[in-house]
This record gives sequence, structure tokens and C-alpha cells, in this order.
Amino acid sequence: MVETMSIRRLGLTLLLTGALSPAAFAGSFRLLPEAETPPVAPAAPALAIPTAAASTPSASTPSASTLVVPAAPEKPAVSLLPAMPQAPAKAAVSAAPSNLVPFEQGANRLELTGEDDTTILSFYASAEQVAAGGSLQIAYRNAVSVLPDTGTVEVGVNGRPAGSFAIRSPNGLKLETLPLSAGSLRIGRNEVSLRARQRHRVDCSIDATYELWTRLDPALSGFLAGAPARFSALDELMGLGRNAAGVTDIRLVVARGASAAALSESARVVQALALFLNRDDLVVSTGETGGQGSGIDLYVGAAIDHFQTEEGRRLLSAAPAGLSLRAGSVPGRAIVLLQGATGAERTANLLSALRGPMRAGLESGVISGRWGEVAGEAGSRFTLKEAGYVTAPFAGRLARTDFDLRMPADFYPADYDTIDFYLHGATAPGLLPGAKLLVRVNERVVTSLPLRDSNGEQFDRKRVKLPMRAFRPGVNRIDIMAELPVAADGVCAPQMAAQEKPRFILLDDSTIEIPALARLGRLPDLGALSGSAYPFGDGKPFDVFIDSQEPAAIAGALTTLAHLSLAARKPLGADIRFGAPAEEEGRNALVIATRAAPATPLPSDGPAKDGDPFASLGAAAPDAMTTATVSAAPATPVADTQELLQAFQESTAVDQSQTGWTTQAQTQVVSLLSRFRHWLNYEDASAADASAETGALLTVSQSLSPSGLSNWTTLRAASAGELEKGVALLSKPGVWPRLEGGRAVIQSGDGVLVSRAAVDRVITAFPDSSFGNLRRLAAAWFSDNFQIYVVLVLVLMGGFGAWLGLAVPKKGVRTDQ
Repeated sequence: MVETMSIRRLGLTLLLTGALSPAAFAGSFRLLPEAETPPVAPAAPALAIPTAAASTPSASTPSASTLVVPAAPEKPAVSLLPAMPQAPAKAAVSAAPSNLVPFEQGANRLELTGEDDTTILSFYASAEQVAAGGSLQIAYRNAVSVLPDTGTVEVGVNGRPAGSFAIRSPNGLKLETLPLSAGSLRIGRNEVSLRARQRHRVDCSIDATYELWTRLDPALSGFLAGAPARFSALDELMGLGRNAAGVTDIRLVVARGASAAALSESARVVQALALFLNRDDLVVSTGETGGQGSGIDLYVGAAIDHFQTEEGRRLLSAAPAGLSLRAGSVPGRAIVLLQGATGAERTANLLSALRGPMRAGLESGVISGRWGEVAGEAGSRFTLKEAGYVTAPFAGRLARTDFDLRMPADFYPADYDTIDFYLHGATAPGLLPGAKLLVRVNERVVTSLPLRDSNGEQFDRKRVKLPMRAFRPGVNRIDIMAELPVAADGVCAPQMAAQEKPRFILLDDSTIEIPALARLGRLPDLGALSGSAYPFGDGKPFDVFIDSQEPAAIAGALTTLAHLSLAARKPLGADIRFGAPAEEEGRNALVIATRAAPATPLPSDGPAKDGDPFASLGAAAPDAMTTATVSAAPATPVADTQELLQAFQESTAVDQSQTGWTTQAQTQVVSLLSRFRHWLNYEDASAADASAETGALLTVSQSLSPSGLSNWTTLRAASAGELEKGVALLSKPGVWPRLEGGRAVIQSGDGVLVSRAAVDRVITAFPDSSFGNLRRLAAAWFSDNFQIYVVLVLVLMGGFGAWLGLAVPKKGVRTDQ
């Protein structure tokens, strides 16, 4: 055993000092793209990433043909929510060939960042397309800071090398085409690995690595099939293209004024299609005519139904019973029909399709999970290999790998325990004193490990504690980063990039262990909603209340249901109703409100106000009493009012030096306590202390119903059009999993998503009454209310001291006599 460990240590040392070739290891250090909007991705088995023999194409590597395509100017950085596509981008998207099968993943997974990054993508190929072969088309552009002499992307398909190309397109989109033979493809989903190695042109600092990126266009990248999709079998829906907006479009074609029962039935089909497609950029629309461009036109019912359009009656009368597929009149558009005489018959037909022709697609997609996500169940243990990481030496300045950890919906995050990361790896000699390992959870650094030994060191299951409070129910993004500065970085010569030696290696048997968890269902918690559809994912039926029969409002509700079913990984029992929300014990509700809400919040246990059926969702009506002077004056916009108040307060504020020392001390103490509270809970103070939102495009909130018998999740906008627009923005890839806290707002001006921390939470479920869970809940509560814990300790110590003072003189023996 000792001899084996010695040989392994020698191998690590030789590898890091350059004596062994890095090409002996496959894959890359960082397997998930460092996107600014992380995706919601279920777990998938680890994939072996092929490595090309050289960083540039060689004689043995298939050459890539290139074509330069004009593109929009470089996309500016945005804090969270991607901007809506501009006209040039739409023009480029509409130019996609009809035989292009796009990658299943959305735009957030199509970005390669940093010095060494890899992502795994997938596309569908039918039996006819596999036999015909085709090519892989990569439409990309990169940051201007990428050094073109050394930047390369290595491509693998189904575990075998498919070619490589240089990264040289900072001024517009560039198409790279790699031929794929029939032998390299397989029927169904095919896996594509992209590994980007890129260096900065002029800056060798660690901060400069964040400027390196290569982005793929989601509508122009994918598999160029030698045979077009015929849409003759349901499996071919997985090869559906994206529309001009760059999203996957499902359009429910139904006559205006369709009943709630008909829409509830259609909602089940929409959820089934969403699960089958397994795409996170899905948007649902409704109308009396079919859509334009690539997408799906959905017809549900019988030809004799009154809510069918003329086209719907024609198609349904000719369709066989059950779920069927046919090509639409628009190239790249499919028509899906669920036909049956009665609702019960159509439900049976849908279940038959899910268990029959759609089963293989479901099992290879949403059921098996997406690459790079693991489940964080209590007492579980997993390796980085299971999270998608492949061992490889790293020769750059900032090594990064990340993955998603899905925590249970009733997980109670607090400081009663830690999630442990057991590091297995080594560093090379020559690192500067500032080298360190960082672990970031949900974009916040939670712990660090200094890499102090300049002679190199090896870590054998080095324990790194991750605070439980930093996690949340639902999906959590974990980044493991190593800052690796060396003295040679100060020179920063371009020719040194190809001569760099490995600085760090992280082994894929490094493990993460999840302890026993405190389990308690609480609301509001938008993280649990976006990560696992809580509280709708428990299998119980719930209501969807829509206050308008406008097509835009219905579309917003259906899009939300589609993403909730993807989060739950199963269809949900939603019943659509029109009108104000009505309470039923044991039935939660999703409320779609398309009227403006008053600004004053209503207590969660207060009654609803008359005149606004949605007042009970967390907002009360304004006071009806006005004076003649006020009512006669023109209304002042809320934003202007806030600006006037702010200007008045600033102009009348007393200088800090003129206040007394007690006032100054009190201000400082309150400020320090507030900052400490935000730091303790890993909160952004600017977001937590933000004033009431004005001009919000869409708000998402959760509350108890007025009687407290059920839970209501509310999506509110000022109009049906704004609701549809806001839900479309919320459904963009990587944005949905960013929901967290107690309230989320999409601002109307810049389209930015702002999440607000929950002020108060209520207990909605108590799944475990064991003594162990009660003990963990008590510890969690005391960690949340540490002031009470401190006071309790002081009281107990004082009581013990008083007891000693009273008991010892009576029971002791005097020695002074």
C-alpha cells in the first residue's frame, strides 16, 4: 500500500513539473460553461471528453470549412437577464437552413469562458438522417481579447474526435462546418463535446481570464442533416428548430373564448410536449391561426368542438385517434394533434403516447437528466466525476469547474452543519503566495483554502467545509476555482502560452458529502418553486386562476406551467379557471393577475378588499378618502413622487457632524448590525434594502390564502401583453433557475430580474417528526435567531451562578473557625 501511494505521488509530481505529457489525460479541468445565467440541468452520467492530439488542426484531424456571417455588434454585459434579440440577430436566425437540427441546450449552455472550458451538448438524428450523414455546424463569435494564435476549439461527437478549429471571429459570427459520417452518428440523441482553450492577448492577470469567452449562436449551430425532417413520427419533434426569436415555440391553436376545461386539457398536452422536448427556452403562445417559422402548432379536441377553428376542424377530422404528428405548411413547422371523441378518451390517448412512442425520448432526456447536475439528498455522497468532471492537468492562471446541486424542496438552510468537499489533487512548485482555492455557491464565495507551499503540495481528501446557509432549496450552482499565479505571469509574452507547464490538477475522485438535513416546508421560497416546482410538485391537483381570457394571459399561464413541469420532471395536475381566486382547502393555486396592484402590502392573514379580486395576493387597495384639493390635482407618477421625496430628504438632511455623539453612535451600530445580518445570510444588501419596485414588468410572489388554508403563487403584470412579455423573459435559458427569495421582479425599463429576500416565512409542511430532525430544526432556528441564543446562554449562566451563590454557603463546610 505504501509503495502504491509513493508511485502515485511520483506520477502527480512528474505530471505537474512537465515530465509527463498533458495529452495523456483526456478532458479538461472545467466541464461546465461559466455562464452569467446558470442553467437548470438535471444530472447525467459523466462523459469522456475526447482530446485532440494538437491545439491546431493536423493532417489526421478533419478540416473545418469556414464562412463569415455578419452579426450584430458585440453584446454588452448584462447583470442577469439577457436582452431581447435585436433586428440583426433576427435576420441571422431567419437565415438558418431548414435541414439544421439545433442543439437541445439553450444559449446559456452555448458559452465557453475562461482559459480552458468544455461543455456537452446534444442533438437528435432520425434513422433516415443517420443513414444520410451530414455535418456539424458551429456558428460562433469570441471576445476581442482572445489571442487568435493559440485559441482553439476541439470537437467530439459521441465520444470520438470530430475535428477542431481556431478561435478567430471577434467581429461577427463565423460558421465552422465539420463533416460527420453515418458511422459517427446514432439514432436518437447524439452528444457533442466542445472544449475551448484560449489565452488573453495582452494581459496575464487572473482578472483578465474573465474577459475570455466564445459564444455559439443557438439558432445557427447544430447538425446539418443530409435528409430533412419529415415530421412523420413523434420522435422527430426532438429535432425541431427554433423560431426567429431564437426560442422553441409551441402555439396552441384555439378559437377565442375557449372554455377553462378545454384549456386545462390542452395544458396537459403542453406539459407532455415540454417534457418530451426537454428544452429550457420553451415559450407557449395561443391564437386562432398557426405560427410562423419553426415550431409546433397544437390542436386538441374533436372536430365537432365549438372552440375549434375552421383549420382545426379540418385537421382533426382527418387525424387518427390519439396523438399524431404531421408536417405543417410552413417549412420547419410541425402540427401535433390530439384527437378523441371525449375528454376521457383524449386523456387515455395522451397516456398511451407517453408510455409508447414518446417513452424512449423521455427516458433519454428529462428522466435520465441533463449533464452536470447531481441530487443533494440527505446522507448522499458523490464524486466530481459523477458531476461531469474529467481529470486533466491545468496550465493556466484560473482553473474553474462548476456543477449544479439540486437540494430538496423542504430543505432548511442554516448553520447546523456543513456540506463537506474532500479535495484530492496537487499543485506544482513555483506558485506565488497569493495562490488559493475558492469555492463559490450561487455566485458568492463561501470558503477559501490558501495554497501556501511554493514547493508544491498534494491534497489527499483535504476537508473543505461549505456552510449550509449558503445553499437554498432547488438548484444551486457550485464553482470550484483555483487562482494560480506564478512569477512568469509578469512577463506575459505571447510565445510563452504554448510552453506553459501544468500548475494544478484536481482529481475526479474528489467527493462532496451531504449530511443529514433539517426538513421543513416553508413559503415563500421561489428557489424551491423554480428548482422543484414546490409546492405544486407533490402530485396533488391545484388550480390556475386567470383573471382575463386574453390570449396573452392564457399564453403566460401555459408557459409557466411548462417550466414548472420541467422543474418537477413530471406533468402537473393543473386545472385552469377564469376569474378571481377561490379558496379550497388542500388545493394550492397559481394565480395569473393582469391588472395593476396597489402599492401597500396586505398582511397575509387579512381579508381581501372589495373591488379588486386579487387584493388578497399581497397588496391592498389605496385609501378611498381624498380631499378636494388632492382629487382636483393631476396624478403624479409614482416614480416622480419617489424622486421628489428623495430630493427633499437630501436637501433637508442634517450634516452628520452636526448631530450628537449618541445619534452618530446609534446610526453606526444599526448600520453594522444590518451589514452583519446580510453577510450572515449571504444576501446582497442593495437588493434586500431596495425600495418598493416601481414600473415592474412582472412580479412573482408567494403568500398564504386569506384564510390560510392554501398557498398562492402569483404572477402579476399591469396587462395581459406585459404578462406574456414578462413570462417570456423569465423563461429565457438560465433565468428561471435564478428565482430565489420571497419575491422576484422583472423591471420594465431594462428587463433585469431582481430577487428580494423573504422577510417572513410560514411553515407549510412538516415531513419528518423524528427526534433527529427536531434537533436539527432547533439548531437551525437558533442559528437564524442567534440573539435569542446568546440571551438564553447568558440567562442560563446567570441562573447557574445565582444557584451556586445560594447553594454553596448552605451546603459547604466553614474552615475559618
